[in-house]
Formats: sequence, structure tokens, C-alpha cells
Amino acid sequence: MKLASVYARFYKSFNFDQWRAAHEKAKPLPWEETSRGWYPYMEIGIHDQITTIVGANESGKSHLLNAIEIAISGDGFKRQDLCRYCDFFNVEAGNDFWPHLGVSWTDLDQSEIDSLRSEASEAPEGIDRFCMFREGPDKLDLYFPHPDGAYTSQSLTGKACRAFGKTWLPKPFRIRSNVALPRALPVSELTGTGDGVAFTRAQRSGLIKIGQAVLKHWTGNADVLSQSLPGLAPTLASGLSEVASLGSETSEAQRLSYDLARRLLVQLAKVEPQRLAELAQYLDQGEDGHAAALANSINQQLEKELNFPKFWVQDRDFQLLVTPHDTELTFTIRDRTGTQYTFDERSAGLQYFLSYFIQSQTHQPDPKRPEILLMDEPDAYLSAEAQQDLLKIFAEFAQPDDGARPIQVVYVTHSPFLLDKNHADRIRVLQKGKGADGTRVIRNASQNHYEPLRSAIGAYVGESAFIGACNLLVEGVADQVFLAGMSRLIQADGPVAQGEILDLNQIVVVPCGSASHIPYMLYLIRGRDAEIPPVIVLLDADKSGAEALKVLSKNDMRKLIKLEYVISFDTLKLGGRVKHAVLEPEDLIPPALAAASATRYFVEISVFRGDAAPTFSEASVSAKLNAKAGIYDALKAIAEETGHHIDKVGFARALLYVCEHPPTKAIEADVETLKSRVKILFVTLNERRRKAELERSMERSSSKIERHRKIFLRERPSGATKEQAGLLLERIDMDLDQSLDADAIRNRMIAMKRRFQLDGAPLDPVPDYGNFLNSLSGLKDAFTQPESAPNAVTEAPQDTALARPRRTRQPG
Repeated sequence: MKLASVYARFYKSFNFDQWRAAHEKAKPLPWEETSRGWYPYMEIGIHDQITTIVGANESGKSHLLNAIEIAISGDGFKRQDLCRYCDFFNVEAGNDFWPHLGVSWTDLDQSEIDSLRSEASEAPEGIDRFCMFREGPDKLDLYFPHPDGAYTSQSLTGKACRAFGKTWLPKPFRIRSNVALPRALPVSELTGTGDGVAFTRAQRSGLIKIGQAVLKHWTGNADVLSQSLPGLAPTLASGLSEVASLGSETSEAQRLSYDLARRLLVQLAKVEPQRLAELAQYLDQGEDGHAAALANSINQQLEKELNFPKFWVQDRDFQLLVTPHDTELTFTIRDRTGTQYTFDERSAGLQYFLSYFIQSQTHQPDPKRPEILLMDEPDAYLSAEAQQDLLKIFAEFAQPDDGARPIQVVYVTHSPFLLDKNHADRIRVLQKGKGADGTRVIRNASQNHYEPLRSAIGAYVGESAFIGACNLLVEGVADQVFLAGMSRLIQADGPVAQGEILDLNQIVVVPCGSASHIPYMLYLIRGRDAEIPPVIVLLDADKSGAEALKVLSKNDMRKLIKLEYVISFDTLKLGGRVKHAVLEPEDLIPPALAAASATRYFVEISVFRGDAAPTFSEASVSAKLNAKAGIYDALKAIAEETGHHIDKVGFARALLYVCEHPPTKAIEADVETLKSRVKILFVTLNERRRKAELERSMERSSSKIERHRKIFLRERPSGATKEQAGLLLERIDMDLDQSLDADAIRNRMIAMKRRFQLDGAPLDPVPDYGNFLNSLSGLKDAFTQPESAPNAVTEAPQDTALARPRRTRQPG
């Protein structure tokens, strides 16, 4: 069973769908009528795998998650949640109005149908979907659809209403976004039997000072001590007050945090709870050796079971460790440099990502009921890269690779980095309306691609994601909509080669406004900062595209981009498949499909313009095609003949709609033809993207190596010890990423260590120092220029005692 839609009216920021209520062709649905008139529900469709709810602050995103929980369970209805600007918020005598919430379900299996029919006698046999609406805690209306569009309804009240679906409806659960993994786990919390008091180090230090003050007056005689207590009272009161001010009671947030740490150790790392009890005992008794040995064993278990690099791609060598310290178990981090850090020394983002990771990996699925994961703004603490990593955790829930039952995911965000750009159809955009409008749903968000997000997050997605991705510069928004939409349609067909789509999480399609603006946009991306991301450019093969190409060919622009990364549309190899001019993306569209899309475009806008839409046919479009005129030229000419204008962005949206809903078999065949042509374009774009990314990766590695080399040469121009040379190679290794060129450099450094015997006596000089410096200079070119056979020292002499040169200490 899958959640298909959520409905809300008169609930918090959701009033009712005023746009639909005002539309002259809209017809009331059975559940939308009230005793006081027609009030259409606000409906938000839910994707069967992952749904991303996007909106600005106060747009109702978090309210939607609460609405899902309440609508399913019936628990949590509150009168104060009634929308304050709805028609029913008043103090009139007898007013007993509640918020109204509902959900619809699809894909019921036979056991779920049986459960439904056991609680709802009106449910027909063979039903696979239904709706349920709650108008308060004690009123539930069920609606069962018929093939003819009619509905059978049944009302449940009281006990039957409250009990409905408790054992078989999908169960919502949450990953808490405000709970972080603790810095340390106190001994009293290790076994999960804490007494509610977990003293911090500062508190323990204060208590020790109090004890020391009392110990000074202890002579072994209780009577003498009691006589001294009045004089000690001010000191004791001051110390106790200080300790108390630090708070010893474990807060609810701390309790959740400590529970998370135990889940990490016991459930995820599979540490035997008895071993934790022993560790607590050793720490309490000060047996540091035993505690360290147990902690080392726990760390081995963490490394074995965690598999954290699968989700945290920022550092494949990341390790989470525990260290016994005083009376607590401290969590530390070791990164690829081999350096160990406490959480206090790293950003909060890693703590919270670890929290989300642990919560997801230790979640215990309900054995009998499907589940729905809800998460509220997980981007609050995470960096852009960590947010991209979090998408993998969501995907693991929705499409598990271990045979587990899939879990629907619904999360809310206003971060562009938590959008899966390859699946625009999963995005739902909420907007805060004016006055009594309340929350509104922006429709056709995926058809517009990311344009509706401009008002929700304040910018185009591409404008906020230059760094860290390859950027594809296109002339206008229509190109962005077309390319991204076609990639989504190709992926929807099923498994496809990665080279035949645009991975929009890796490549950012950036509309520049026009061909003439591309050079300036290129400067903004690559000409100002030290971190220069890879860029490729797609130009139309018209006059403006040719002029932009001429500008990009100038010497000063060559510093920003090589011409091999500038693709003009007339260079696209379609193998004679298109007879007319291929000057821009629209020219890949077959004439009949173009005509159907243009017709769809004008039918849409004629509703608002009130005039007759021009007609398009395959014949009329084909008649205007030639070696110099392409598809859009033909559509534009036909529209102008009847006094109309066709907008490129609107046409691109209409095209994607027709591709998803082809009206005839012939158009369906044209859609497949268009996809095959677009795949050729995508293959070309991906070839240039991979080359640009590799070149940029090599540039980064080269610049880092050159910086280290120059410093080393300045400090040691005539010689160095093997230890100094080894440390240099270690520093270079720490600066490298996980790219292919970095791997080639690492392999070259391994060969250098062997060739120049750097694992020998640390204070011995590097043999053949001139050749060592030459090898160091060539290190940056390890990927593109494999090293030839060395002409210097290749092997260590067999008799090292006789062959070892005189030990000398080099300067520095």
C-alpha cells in the first residue's frame, strides 16, 4: 500500500483551495462539500518512493508532515490547529469545528484489502485504492471509487473511527533532525540504566573540589567533623551552587542523544551489551588498561560494521572511534590525514549526519505494516556535500538493496542541495499566499523544472551550486527545461546507460539569458575564485551562437575555457537522421510531435487570452522546414501568420507534457525518436564533461604538488634526509582526492619510495638527489605521462652494511 495524496483544509496554514473554488469548470468532489458550502481541499500528491516538499519559511512544510501523521492515525487533533483565517474560526455558541485532514491510498495488496473490508463493510471486492477524511478525532469518512468515476462512502464515528487501520495502515515514523550524536557517553549511561543524573566533567571537577575541602577537616573522628561543618558551610554552599548551576539532570535532548549512542554501539556495531557493562565497570574502577583494550575491540567492531564511506563520500578513509577518558566514553573522528579529532573540533554537521545515519541504520521496521519516513528540514546543520550524501540514505529506504520492504520517504527542505535534480517529478512546491489564501501548492513544478523554486528558495538551483559540480552553460531557460526534462523522461523508461542521460546531481544546467551573456557567466564561474569548477558550453548554431563562439575563441577567453569544451549544435552527429537544419535543441523534435506540442501550448494559453488557438499539423510544420530553417522557426512562422507568438519556455513545458501523455501511437513513436536523438546529444555532453572534470582534477592535484615541491626545494636545495623526503610524500598524499589522476600520483610515489630507498635509515641522505628532484617535478604528470625506466638507483644494495653511505645531517 502506498500513500498517494495528502489533503488539508482549515488546518493551520492550509485554508482551502481557493483557486479551484473559483475555477468555472471545477466540479465538487464528494468529500469537499460541507454544511456551509463547497470548500475544496488543498491536495498534495505524494510520490510512491521519495517526495521532497520545498517552500520558503512559514509556507506550511512542517504542517504537512504533522497532517500526514494525524490523518492516518486520528491522534493529535487540536482545536487550536484550526486555521485562524478560515470562515469557521469564531467564538459563536455551538461552534464545534475541527480541522479537516485526509489521505488517499493506492496499490493495496490482498491482505490489506481484507483488513479494509473487515473494518469497512461498504468497501467493494477487488478494490485497490481508497480515500479517508477525518473531520476531527471522532469522525472518519471513507470513499471507495468505482470505474465510472462515482464513489461509495461510509462514515465511522467514535470507537470505530479511532480504531480504524491501527494494525494495517502504513505507519509514519520520523528521523529526528534535532538530535545529534553526543560528544561522550557517561559511564552511568553506557548500559542504558542511568539514574537520570549524568555529571559532566565540569561538575565532577566541582564535586572533587568540595570533597577536598571537606577532606582537610577530616581527622577520622565524625564528631570533630560535625563541629567543623558550620565553618565549612559557606564554602560547601558556594561549591554546590556552582555544580547545581551546571545542571545535573539529564535533559530530554541528552537522553535521546545518549540513546542514539547506545544504538550505535549495540545495534549498528553489534557490540555485546555485557562488554559495555564491563567497560563501565573498568572505567569506574580506574582500570585503564582493561578499558583501553575493550575500547580498541569496540573500534574494530565499528570499522567492520559501520560501512560509513558508502554514504559519506567526502572522506572514504573516515573512521568513528571511541576513547575511554576518565568516567566517560568519548567519540572521536579520524580522517584521511590520520589525524584524530573530537566533535568539538569539527563542525556540527558531521555530528548530525552521524545521527541521521545511525537512526536510519538502526531503525527496526514494523513486521506487519508498511511505513512512511517523515523528516523535517534535515538541511539545518548539514553542509552542501553532506546534504547530497543524505539523499543516499533516503534512496536506501525507498529502494533497499537487501530485499527489505521499501519505505516511502517524505521530507521538507528549503535547501537546493537536498533536491534530487534527476527526479524533478518528486518535488512539491508550497507557497505562502496573501491574506486568507494560506498555503498554496504550485502545480506543474516538474514541467517548469526548477523555475517554481525561485520563489521558494530565492534563486535558480544552478545559481547556488556552481562550486563542486560541472556546469553546463546554455543560452536560455527553455534549454534548461528541455534538457533536464528529457533526461528525466529517458530515465523513466528504466535502466539506462549513464552516458545517455544528464546526471543533474553532478552537472548543473545554467541558463545564461542569451548567447551573448555566456562569456560573462563564464567569467563569473571561472574567472574570480581560486576554486575553478569545470564548465562546458552548448551554443545554438545561429547568428548569436556564432558571435558568442567568436568571443570565446579570443585569446583572453582561452584562459577561462578551451574551445573543445564549447559545443555548437551544428557539430552534433545525427547520422543523416534529420533532413532540416539542426541549429538548436528544438530541432531534434520530429515535426508531428512539434505540431502536437505547439497545439497543446496554445490550448493552454487560450484559456486566459480568450481567442481561438492557431492549428498546427505535421504537414504545415514540415512545409516550412529547410536547410536554414528548423523546427522552432517553422512553429514561429505559423504562429505569426495568425497574429500569435510562441514562447520557447512554454513550448518546452508543453512538449514534455505531450511526451509523457502522447495522444496517438504515431506521436508515441515520435517521442521515442526524440529520445534517441537527445541521447546522442547527451553522449557528446557527457564525453566533454568527463574530460573537463578529469582535467580540472589534474589541475588541482598539480597545483598542490607544485606548491609542496617549491617549498621543499627552497628549504632543501642540495639534499635531504630520507625522513624529510618521506614526510613530503605523506603531505602530498594527504592533499590528494580519490580521482584517477590522484591514484596515478600515489602509485608513482610508491615507486619513488622504493627507488630512492626512503624506508631506510631516517637520517640517511636521499641517494641521487638530483634524480629525486626530477621525479618530484614529474609527479604531477603521473596520469598523462607514465614514467619510463629509471636511469638512477633502482634497487637497494644487497649488503646494506657495506654500501650504506656515511650518515650526514642535512640542513633543516
